[in-house]
Amino acid sequence: MPFSLPEVQKIVTQSGKVDGDELMRAVETAKHLEVPLEQVLVGRRLIGAEELGQMLATSRGIAYADLKGVVIPKETLGLVSEEFAVNRHVVPYKVEGKTLWLAMEDPTDLEAIEFVKKHTGYEAKPVYVDRVGIQYALRLYKKSLKEEFAELVKETVATAAQAPITELAKDVSIVKAVDTLIEFAIVEDASDIHIEPLPDEVIVRYRMDGVLHDMLTLPLELDPAMVARIKILASLKLDETRLPQDGRMQFESEEGEKVSLRVSVLPTVLGEKVVLRILEETFQHFSLTSLGLDKDRVVKLNQKISRPHGMILVTGPTGSGKTTTLYTVLGLLNTVGVNISTVEDPVENRIRRVNQTQVNNQAGYTFANGLRSLLRQDPDIIMVGEIRDQETAKIAVNAAMTGHLVLSTLHTNDAPGAIPRMLDLGVESFLLASTLEMVVAQRLVRKICQDCLVEYQPEQNWQVALEEIVKDKNELAEILKLIPTNYVRGQGCPVCRYSGFRGREGVFEMMVVSEAVRNLISERAAAAELKKTAVAEGMRTMLLDGMKKVSEKITTIDEVLRVSLE
Repeated sequence: MPFSLPEVQKIVTQSGKVDGDELMRAVETAKHLEVPLEQVLVGRRLIGAEELGQMLATSRGIAYADLKGVVIPKETLGLVSEEFAVNRHVVPYKVEGKTLWLAMEDPTDLEAIEFVKKHTGYEAKPVYVDRVGIQYALRLYKKSLKEEFAELVKETVATAAQAPITELAKDVSIVKAVDTLIEFAIVEDASDIHIEPLPDEVIVRYRMDGVLHDMLTLPLELDPAMVARIKILASLKLDETRLPQDGRMQFESEEGEKVSLRVSVLPTVLGEKVVLRILEETFQHFSLTSLGLDKDRVVKLNQKISRPHGMILVTGPTGSGKTTTLYTVLGLLNTVGVNISTVEDPVENRIRRVNQTQVNNQAGYTFANGLRSLLRQDPDIIMVGEIRDQETAKIAVNAAMTGHLVLSTLHTNDAPGAIPRMLDLGVESFLLASTLEMVVAQRLVRKICQDCLVEYQPEQNWQVALEEIVKDKNELAEILKLIPTNYVRGQGCPVCRYSGFRGREGVFEMMVVSEAVRNLISERAAAAELKKTAVAEGMRTMLLDGMKKVSEKITTIDEVLRVSLE
């Protein structure tokens, strides 16, 4: 059987690798959210995935395997059918003589081991692989997206010209085409799928690590049927092609991974363009450090979110990870003793035991009256998806004044800029000064792929370039100290799809509202003066935080400048 929570807790306790209090908090979180304890321990970076895997495997007297980035030959995968591998979470990954090594999430599944022995003729040897490793290995069964569609296109184009759209949208090949596009997007960790009609073809693009990539082109004849299929799944109007439509749908991959998709259909001069935003069905981020915050900043943020009342704002442009940060904070605050309520537009991820509501402007349910309704629900903690008008701003500040912890987002370029923005929305300066506790500004940078990291010598003189960009002498001096002696980048490999980057991490600017800052807010001081005071009190600018990540070989200078100078 898989590792039970008490079993994992006992093994980790005996190892002494995790602080006792931290372990107990992780156990409480795992029980509260009904997720495996291993997931919480690794998510909070209390212990590494490989180290924990080794410990669990040793406890059962077997080996552990880390399959991340491992290329398994097709002939080895073919020894066990994909259907059996998916159902039993068993993947053959190595043949040595007459021995077939099996990666298993449950290495005590003797029935599965005997089945493989009988049907392959090999001596099957199990090794323990955690859930993430198994999911990665199962994805290796997939053909390439182009290979999958080469077969589908032949089946579909012939019927597309004859069948009515409503019938074609239900055709097996169109159903499989849409499912395949979503399935591969999940495999590639894409955040969005773009289906765009051109004059003579349809192009499909995935947004991965914040950047769009062309994935394949399809015959134009498939576009109406695919759009119709997506509309059916998202409960949108099939016969409406002149106006934009928005909806939501659920999808379950063959591996059992459930996601929600936010659907946007936009009429263009060439046809309807569709964008699918992929959302986790259940949000399971547990760690602030996994977002990119260092220990000092985690301590500061934890101090502020532990307060019973006040306001914390997270700022940045669209797509900078603001909602993810707030969801992570809510995950840490989500305990039995508090009532957490949110009003969002839209609800992007579901969080267990958090009361989430979604604005509906057509029905008159706005951020303002949604927030007003939440205040009658006896909340301890309130999250407002975005403060975008005067009424919402004033209600949020008043809620923070009357014993609630309020979390929200704003669209500003940096942390000090949130103050004049709130004042522009009509909030009284003395009220803002007394309620605001912290402002966090952020961006997302792509991380260097660790599987193809190499040293290189840049053509550009970064010291000269930074001296031209950064005007503050003190900040420049701190930044120049962080310029690495050995520059690194990803040269490109199959794991990162030859982009040199894999995954993203936040760069942050965290302004703590001290007494000096409160006085400046009361005096309606300019953002520049607020920034000067905050920096003097220890605020690290976003550019400086990015350069720190460059020095730690997490990202590149180009990436930091790309996002921090937006």
